[in-house]
Amino acid sequence: MDAFTVLENTYYLINRNFDFYKNNFGHAYYVNVHDEETYFIDKLFKSVENKLPPSDKMLNYAVSSIYTSVVALEEYLKRNNIKYTFSDMDDICAGFSKIDDEKNNFKDKTFEELDEILFGLLTDGIDLESRKKSGSERTPKEIIKYMLDMLGYDKSVSTKKSIIDPACGTGTFVKQIMERFIGGLEEDADLYQLLLEDKLVQAYDTKPSNVFVTKIVIITSLLKAGVVNDIEFVKILVKKLPIYCQDFLTASDNADYIVGNPPYIRLQNLTMEAREYIKNNFTSSTGRFDIFTCFIEHGDKLLKQNGRLCLITSDKYLTANYGVGIRRYLVETGHVRKIIDLFDTKFFGAAVLPAIILCENSDTKSPLVEYIGIKTSEKKGKQKCCNATELFEYIEKIGTSKEYVEYGDDIDCCTFEISKGHSKLPMEGKTWNLSSDNESQIKMRMEREKLCCLQDILDVCVGIKTTADTVFVKPMTEDFIKKYKFEDEVVYPLIQSFDVERWSIKWGENKRDRYILYPHKEEKGIMKAYRLEEIPNAANYLLGNSEILKGRKYLTESKTREWYECWVPQKLSKFRKTKIVTRDIVSSNTFALDEEGYLCQGNTFFLTRKESLFATKYADMSEHEFYCFVLGLLNSTALEYYQKLISGCLYSQKYRYTTTNLNKWPIPRIENGDAKKIAKYVDDIINGNIKIKEAECKINDIVFKAFNLSENEIVQINKCTGKEAA
Repeated sequence: MDAFTVLENTYYLINRNFDFYKNNFGHAYYVNVHDEETYFIDKLFKSVENKLPPSDKMLNYAVSSIYTSVVALEEYLKRNNIKYTFSDMDDICAGFSKIDDEKNNFKDKTFEELDEILFGLLTDGIDLESRKKSGSERTPKEIIKYMLDMLGYDKSVSTKKSIIDPACGTGTFVKQIMERFIGGLEEDADLYQLLLEDKLVQAYDTKPSNVFVTKIVIITSLLKAGVVNDIEFVKILVKKLPIYCQDFLTASDNADYIVGNPPYIRLQNLTMEAREYIKNNFTSSTGRFDIFTCFIEHGDKLLKQNGRLCLITSDKYLTANYGVGIRRYLVETGHVRKIIDLFDTKFFGAAVLPAIILCENSDTKSPLVEYIGIKTSEKKGKQKCCNATELFEYIEKIGTSKEYVEYGDDIDCCTFEISKGHSKLPMEGKTWNLSSDNESQIKMRMEREKLCCLQDILDVCVGIKTTADTVFVKPMTEDFIKKYKFEDEVVYPLIQSFDVERWSIKWGENKRDRYILYPHKEEKGIMKAYRLEEIPNAANYLLGNSEILKGRKYLTESKTREWYECWVPQKLSKFRKTKIVTRDIVSSNTFALDEEGYLCQGNTFFLTRKESLFATKYADMSEHEFYCFVLGLLNSTALEYYQKLISGCLYSQKYRYTTTNLNKWPIPRIENGDAKKIAKYVDDIINGNIKIKEAECKINDIVFKAFNLSENEIVQINKCTGKEAA
């Protein structure tokens, strides 16, 4: 019988007698469950007799999963010829005999299929909304193997040293831990001593059903290996295994090894009580942090002398503003040994881009950290790896370099770009922009040869974020504006991301182009909302959409804002200036000149000139010349290469252009004559007076020379950016 059928049958049986199971399995975890978290349950189980509120519905599902795991355990007992009674099974799981049915069995399943049933019980089939609460994502077994190998946790140490999984889920890490633990057992090993007294294998999870299923994973591993053959000991293990229904962040037990995949939960999704506890106890809780950063910090603090920690998390903390706390902490301890950034490799289905960190609590503090970056590429590779295990084994063998590897089989194949090197982590919480040794040398050269940074010459601003584009943007065609007779002072052409092409803006040439209804005015340099009586036609439209607009609580609850405003307005005076615009996410540098004074949407950034020594140096240039010159720099291959080094790669080989990253860009010292040449090339590109590739090559030659880059370095830059033929 398939697992879902057993789960479904069990769900309905428990639902009919829910009060009994609630009394036995009720837990505070299931108290604050909302409707959207249980929509998936309504889809899965449509024939319930007992309609339940969301909290009880989630408990019903969790208990069904627990019972299904016990059906899997029962199959292991049968195959091992271990005698048991209904009373024994009820001791293991209260009320099991009430729903025990010969029809509910897994006798047709292999051991591997039984394991898969256990691992998938509380992850497969659960939709995104319900997973947000626990922040859980299932880790592929190949990555778990790689992480355990990195730790050095194998059968030679497994019965001597302790290991903790800080967020066990349904036991995917614990399964492989147990295989290595069992591999290290001697014939006369005392399991009671090792597992229950010495607590060599521990795990934590806040979800009670996860804790129970993980215990079943441990027990079935022992049964499969034939080292447990007594129902009484099985019952003892269920009750006493050190798998704790507890937040790991409150744990105090030290360990030789800590390994796992912590939950991804943003600050705003935590309870106020949890926020206060974390804020008061963790230096990593900076900005709008994600809770996994605290798992890294706390895990590191719990390591015994020479203990090791290996966690897979989102890679955002490497460069995001909220990561300043954990970056500062890790640099101060000097414990980081290795970072593997998996970028857009999609080894598993998490929405985040993952990275693996290895730390060691050792008195030896190396200034250098080993770095491995793995991302997709369109280039051809020389080496072929059929699966993740082969890939990781190959990566560990190669030296510090950049290589391209063919990954997969003949049907489903892609290329991975492998960067490997050693980096010194910057102090004071600065971002970790890690790269191969060769890339690091080029990056350092560009920074050494710079005249200044981009933030010294340009003001970088994000476009308008309305948080209600369905009202302010999407319907705003010329015909729609005429129909409602909107006042001229609140309607402006809007540059959206797709309007931004390399070198120029193409607004008005696309059916998707829109205006923006912008109910703001600028008075003495301050943006204010128009009073509705000042814009009666627009006011009628806004009032007609008040339900949507008033749903934005951050505005309606503000004492200084109006409910009909855009969330993040920008000064009209800035938009009216000549400016350079870029998309926020794009595969290559795509900066464009706007001299029309268009407004910009929130998925773009716009850059305007600052009064600076840089501007003074080129004071003999006209405004148009100056902006063309700067535009040429920004679209140069050298600065595209720099951006790709400091920005994490997103899916589909796209990169995020943020204010923080753009501000860091090094601006080289360009002689005035060369600056005017660049400006002329860019003007010719915009006006169609020159072949674009020809002009770009000439611009790149000037910029490469200004950064004092060698021929070999230029070849590497062109190869990395895909400009070999340029």
